[in-house]
Amino acid sequence: MKLGLTEAQARALEFVLTWFGSPFDSVTSEPQSSGEPRWGAWPLSGPTLITALAHWKQREPEAFDARLGRLGLEATPAQPPEPASLRFLGSRNAAPSEGRDALSLFAEDPRLLAALAQAGRERGAQLAQLEALVTHVLRPILASYTEDAVADSAFASARALALLFHAELRLGRRGVARLVAFVRERPEPPFAGEHAGERLAEDLRTTGRSREASEVWRILTSPELAGPA
Repeated sequence: MKLGLTEAQARALEFVLTWFGSPFDSVTSEPQSSGEPRWGAWPLSGPTLITALAHWKQREPEAFDARLGRLGLEATPAQPPEPASLRFLGSRNAAPSEGRDALSLFAEDPRLLAALAQAGRERGAQLAQLEALVTHVLRPILASYTEDAVADSAFASARALALLFHAELRLGRRGVARLVAFVRERPEPPFAGEHAGERLAEDLRTTGRSREASEVWRILTSPELAGPA
């Protein structure tokens, strides 16, 4: 909530991260993204990952240097209009590189992957992950429908917000758009968001995504999300 979320939004995010997120020190490498890492609880990748590292470097430079700086990585916070940046200073086996080129080096160097995983155990790095997640992933989603009265009222409860966040986590923006489309098909308050979740779960089941469908039903039936927004 100190990051600007409402109580309902914070409850929804905590639920989604607890049940469906990854550990804070999780690191995977994606071949389809030239080996760029995905890091942390959401997990983060690309510019959002760089932003999280830059937040951490800014707040805890000594901890950042102990984990990543010693291997030749530098992170610089955003200086509008310039975004946050990541730079690898180079080594005997690799030339200096910046941005996504620097991220791609993680797939080539097990030391960098291990160091990034260890960084995820630092509390400051965990908070930086959450800040980047809220600022660069969740707020844009929330802002995209706040001027839509139907969608705004549909995603007022913690349960409906958890459905929204889960759709982004598992399915990306297309999943969010699909969920909102189901809301507009049946916009009756106060359970339009939940009804849309039921439609989404059935849609996922019929298209062979049984895991995601069962997760949606977990959100729809969890007593942890019952009660007021």
